Amino acid sequence: GADFTSSVVRSLVLLVVLDHYTINTFRFPTFLPLPTENGVIYVSSAKYGRRDRRTCSTGITDDQRRRTNCSTRANYVFRSCHGKSECSILVSSSVFGDPCIGTYKYLEVNYRCFSFLVTCEGSVSHIQCGKVTGVIFMISATYGRSDQTTCSDGIPDSHTKNTDCAMNTESVYESCHGKSECSVLVSSSVFEDPCVGTYKYLDLFYRCQK
Repeated sequence: GADFTSSVVRSLVLLVVLDHYTINTFRFPTFLPLPTENGVIYVSSAKYGRRDRRTCSTGITDDQRRRTNCSTRANYVFRSCHGKSECSILVSSSVFGDPCIGTYKYLEVNYRCFSFLVTCEGSVSHIQCGKVTGVIFMISATYGRSDQTTCSDGIPDSHTKNTDCAMNTESVYESCHGKSECSVLVSSSVFEDPCVGTYKYLDLFYRCQK
């Protein structure tokens, strides 16, 4: 049991690092890690049940894997993992409900790992993808302020209280998307100023892809 679980986790890390996209099956309490310190999990689908006879079939009787048209949407995975940097999941009918009693089931998760980078106003934002991971694929680029805590050290409260001031910026896409690396000066002289008098930051979501 323990050996199987650790091998699944190791292969999962490898697949995520290389592809940033994977479908994996789990049958024990498991853990979804990220290859970077600054990143989030984006879950696109999660199903619990059985869709074929071969997956998770070692040591399982024919009767326990005969039904292959039984699966349910695993909403718990979305709640526990989506937008998080890591998550742990117990693969059990007590968590997901039982779509087919008597059938040996597994959890199938389809997800991507996105990196995020926050750069304070007046600094340079730098993204670099290595030869193995490929080029930058921009998900979103926002300049402004959406909370009072980010980039607030040493900044007067009057310059951080406006948290309804953020806008998408196309210039980051032009500078970074499809490149192996890029540098952007975070300044209102580069981006349009969505809120004069507020200390702002650049919020980037991206992934490196081949």
